[in-house]
Amino acid sequence: MSHRQILEFSAQSDTGQVREHNEDAIIVCAEYGCVVLADGMGGYNAGEIASAMATQIVADYLCEKLDTLWLRHVGIRAKPLQRWMAEAISEANRQILESSLSNPECSGMGTTIVATCLFDHKILVAHVGDSRAYVFRQGKLVRLTHDHSVLQDQIDAGYISEEQARFSAVKNLITRAVGTQPDLEAELHLYPADERDLFLICSDGLTDMLNHDEIERIIITNHDDLHLCSAALIAEANAAGGADNISVVLFKAEPLRESSWVRRIFKR
Repeated sequence: MSHRQILEFSAQSDTGQVREHNEDAIIVCAEYGCVVLADGMGGYNAGEIASAMATQIVADYLCEKLDTLWLRHVGIRAKPLQRWMAEAISEANRQILESSLSNPECSGMGTTIVATCLFDHKILVAHVGDSRAYVFRQGKLVRLTHDHSVLQDQIDAGYISEEQARFSAVKNLITRAVGTQPDLEAELHLYPADERDLFLICSDGLTDMLNHDEIERIIITNHDDLHLCSAALIAEANAAGGADNISVVLFKAEPLRESSWVRRIFKR
């Protein structure tokens, strides 16, 4: 299995039309094929602290694990990567919870998180809360994550439709967040990743303002220019009300290349 770097990306974040502060955070580790996005919550600036801590801790943990000579030669394996991702989010949870309990100004803070890592013909997606990951493939937008929220539970139970959900009074109530409980389980999934895929990860400031079809339409129109596309998504979300911070990352993987180690062993 070979390492996949991010060939092209655009990461943009906007405060929106209502909030005074931006509590979202983004880190893109293009060399390691990893993207981390978090949407913080808490009083004063605590949400900003939680999201910044979560993205930095997870990105640092993954990059340290991936930055080894043997991995650069033989590539990443799925099981170790899944373990490292789970450990990274668990460490972020531990540190944020500890900070919340020891600092009164940070009491009650927490954050959602969505993190992805490309390797071989796959993408590992991990998330906690209602920040999302999508793939745009062959002209269609497909959602890869399932919200940890009261609203999603209601949709799953058939109490409310996806369209009705846009106007729900409980759409911001999440059932799982980093830094709010001692034992936290992140949801992890492996998906196939084609060289022509375009991936989107975003905070709920985008998906609360725009429905699936609207996001898909914008990507279809602008997918050849990732910076223009991410700007258009944010502009449309703001035009629809911009009720929350809006963060968007669009990225594509570089073409898969065999490592020099594989070539030496199998192509002599």
